[in-house]
Amino acid sequence: MMLEMAGDGAGRGKLLTFTRAATNELKEKVAEHPEALESPSTIHSFAISTILANPQASGLPEPLRIADDWEWDELVRVHLKDLVGCDLKSIKRARAEMASNWESLEPTFDPNLPEEIRNRFSGIWERHRLVFGYSLLAELPYRLLQALEDHPDLRLGGWEVMVVDEYQDLNLCDISLLNQISKRGRCLVAVGDDDQSIYSFRRAHPKGIQRFVEDDYPGAADYTLSISHRCGSKILDWARHVIEGLQCRPERPKLKPASHCPPGEARYLRFKSGVAEAQGVARLVDWLMRSKGIAPEDIAVLFRTNHNNAWSTPLQQELQKLEIPVINPDEVSQMLSEPSNRRLLAVARLLVDRNDSLAWWTILELTRGIGPKVRDHFYDRALSAPATFAAQLLSEYAEEFPDLLPASRNKVLTAIRPVLELIGKVDISGAGLGESGWGTWLAERAGDFGGCEDRFHDLLVDLDEEVDRSEGLGRFLSQIQPVGKDLRTGRAAQAVRLMTMASSKGLTVRAAIVVGVEQGIIPYPDSNPDEERRLLYVAMTRSTDFLYLTWAGTRTGPTARTGTERVVTGRNRSPLLVHSPVGSEPADDYLATIGA
Repeated sequence: MMLEMAGDGAGRGKLLTFTRAATNELKEKVAEHPEALESPSTIHSFAISTILANPQASGLPEPLRIADDWEWDELVRVHLKDLVGCDLKSIKRARAEMASNWESLEPTFDPNLPEEIRNRFSGIWERHRLVFGYSLLAELPYRLLQALEDHPDLRLGGWEVMVVDEYQDLNLCDISLLNQISKRGRCLVAVGDDDQSIYSFRRAHPKGIQRFVEDDYPGAADYTLSISHRCGSKILDWARHVIEGLQCRPERPKLKPASHCPPGEARYLRFKSGVAEAQGVARLVDWLMRSKGIAPEDIAVLFRTNHNNAWSTPLQQELQKLEIPVINPDEVSQMLSEPSNRRLLAVARLLVDRNDSLAWWTILELTRGIGPKVRDHFYDRALSAPATFAAQLLSEYAEEFPDLLPASRNKVLTAIRPVLELIGKVDISGAGLGESGWGTWLAERAGDFGGCEDRFHDLLVDLDEEVDRSEGLGRFLSQIQPVGKDLRTGRAAQAVRLMTMASSKGLTVRAAIVVGVEQGIIPYPDSNPDEERRLLYVAMTRSTDFLYLTWAGTRTGPTARTGTERVVTGRNRSPLLVHSPVGSEPADDYLATIGA
């Protein structure tokens, strides 16, 4: 790990990191020094707050409205498919290509995306996002970079030092953004580990931190850290074996455990089948809790991928059989897809902004009997006016939609009228929150707004502990998805966490169990072999006391197709561990030995 500094002076600091898991881990540490550092945030959150503090500087539609995952998947993506005249896979490719351009600051082209679709998408998307008034989370750092380049007087805040954790995860856009900030006289402190660079999918590369001193900030101080305060010696030795196998890895001092770190337990367990693996992992978790006194929130079960919940579902089922509290990694996404919860969010959005086009579109989408032709009617007219979707809808509502067919007219009126009457009665500017926050306020009024699930009601209330109510209802609503996931997968949930290896970045637990560490999965086919090695290294170094890697001799069911189109009868250990200092051993023998 390296720490570099650029700039002069000292003062209150702003702490940034890339992953929300890393942000949560840092919050407790930063809370001990509130006089020195502000509460940490992700780079995307920093971009949002800075853009909001500098209206009209970013070129984004205003007010800033970020489409969440459901709005993109169920509304925007589907409509763009129809407008461009292609399939959903092509829209996915076009969006990914566009995001890659933002991240790399240079044109990149997907060879599987036809040029005519690329061109149509580019033109249609720009008009579409103006009509509906939305922005995408992935574009925010790029838009902030442009604003910094174009506006020398851009307001950044009262802090003097910016500390950037996980610097190796930044792409060229992020790095350029920080460079612009440093040119404004702010001190920059970068902390990172190129061995843990695993985000090539968003154009991050280990060279980003390797070139910090020599190329980006010549003369900056360079301090190499060689003591690990997390992992026990056995765990660290095993992880070092994996990462030191990297080709062309820069030389550095050998990473050693701190004196207070225990030796730790490190095992590579072979199960006969994928079913036996899920059952054995549950028994192992049960043993760690009963015999070693490890709290469930200090145990993480990691997997390489989780398409269609293929890995999390069987693990969750086996853990629940033993009455072990476990987190469903997709619980918040499921809640935000439930119609009653989604309608509540749309009404709340309209309380904040009566002209929120995505919210009105959601109301129409959730109303039975209103189809794409009604959506297209308002969109086409808004495009011609020009106007926003909401402005066109409300304008025609005043005349009771004279140009709609009678059946559609009645359904749209029935959908729109009660919402307008409701938001006309509620004045959020004078809302008395008392000791509670916006989550409790919204949960208590959910019945008036159409109701919601009990679990969503509870989530809204829980969010009040994490979201600053002074930022307003609009900001609260935009935090439900990311912060809600944090609450449902963080330590506060007091449950075993199931997550992908990549999403565990920044996490520290007493025990980590990494499943499916076998040929065809780790490394994953057609992936960058160096990054696959770094990804396994990241997963292995999450734990302080216990590290278990598991693999299965055979697989059936959903996990059998992970990494291959064919269901093969036999599996082999991961080629990354063939010569490892920790050998593979029969899982049943080990579990019997420890009494699990």
